[in-house]
Amino acid sequence: MYKRGLRVARPWRIAFFWALFVAGLLFQVFGPHLKIKDHRFILPPSLVSANTGIRPDAIVGHEKVRQILSGVLTVGGAAGLALYHRKALFGGRSRQCGLVHRCDEIRPDRIVK
Repeated sequence: MYKRGLRVARPWRIAFFWALFVAGLLFQVFGPHLKIKDHRFILPPSLVSANTGIRPDAIVGHEKVRQILSGVLTVGGAAGLALYHRKALFGGRSRQCGLVHRCDEIRPDRIVK
């Protein structure tokens, strides 16, 4: 949305990307983690000692889904934030190129000796 030639920031976009990023980090930090030893998952003793039917494939599958969800949320939020702030992050070249000079033009004041 533009107002008098200036872009008006939409605060819901930035809040959405921050929420995605933080949700991904919270999934990773507070989620249960299965230990891995010798390329095998180690089940917690609380699950093994219970007399209920244990399905290790379901436990490992659930853990993998949590890891993937955490990664997608974190990377998606970070990519959204980078896209939202792309001019501040990657705009160095675009700031040097103005309306008067072309970007590919060699200017004597830009030559480093």
